[in-house]
Formats: sequence, structure tokens, C-alpha cells
Amino acid sequence: MKNNCLIVFFCVVLSACGGDIEVRSYNPAPSLVSFDVVDSYGVDTAYSSKQLAIDPYIDNGLFDIFWRANSLEDYRTNVRISSAPDISNSILVYSEICGAGRACDQGGGVICEYTSDFYLSCNNGRNPADIARLMKRVPQSLYLILEVCDLDSPACGYRYYPISMQ
Repeated sequence: MKNNCLIVFFCVVLSACGGDIEVRSYNPAPSLVSFDVVDSYGVDTAYSSKQLAIDPYIDNGLFDIFWRANSLEDYRTNVRISSAPDISNSILVYSEICGAGRACDQGGGVICEYTSDFYLSCNNGRNPADIARLMKRVPQSLYLILEVCDLDSPACGYRYYPISMQ
């Protein structure tokens, strides 16, 4: 109780003396700083703006995803694929909790695999995502999405790359 009275007293004194009290908002929601992909042909979005392509017959369909995030707390990273450049109706391919003391802190990377029978997984996922419903033809233009989300609220942010699934 004494501490609360002291805080109120100092606020009154500061405002009476013409002092401005600055209130800073605390936003724990993570923000996605960067998101890069290295495709089947070695195209790296960190250095190139060429069209990305993932081919199940080159390097066994392996490709890389890297990101940097800014977060004050632990956050969830989701890799998604979609026929549109947003997360609605997207297919979740991979999810990981990141933060201090975890494999991914303010950034990370995953190795993903695309198979010829239209499955997509990351980091040797035990339950690969079936993306056959998105594949109308081959090659198919889709969107690879990286999403970062706060664990305690619905706050999320994402970025995407158009990608040709061979």
C-alpha cells in the first residue's frame, strides 16, 4: 500500500511541476524481421528475386527456410502452404515454439522436404502435410508462408513467397 501511495505522490508532483509522464505500451507480439528460402535450384531469396521452385527429384525435394524474429517472449513459428498469399485456408506444414533457451530464439531455420506424391514436411516431420488438394496440375504455383504468433494472444504476423511446386 505504501508503494502505491508513493507512486501516486510522485506522479502528482511531476504533473504539478509541468513534468510529462510518458507511458510506454508493452507489446509482446512477435514481429517477423526476415524470411528467406533456398529452393531446389539454389536460389536464395536473401540474394535473389528469381522465381522459386521446389522439385521432388532434385536433392530428394529438400529446401531450406530461414527467419529472424523480434520477440520479447516465446513465440510460435508456423510454416504453411496455400493457393493464395494469405493464411486463410492454408495448410499447416510445420510448427515450432521458439524463444530463449530453445533451438530457435530470435531466428532459426528448418530443412523441408517435398515428395513426388505431394507431401510436404519440415525437420523430418512424422506427419507430413498432404498438399494434393492444392495441386491442380504440375507445376503448380503456390505460396510458401512463414507465420510468427504470440503464445498468449491471437497476434500473428506472416510473410510469403510465391513458389512453383514441380
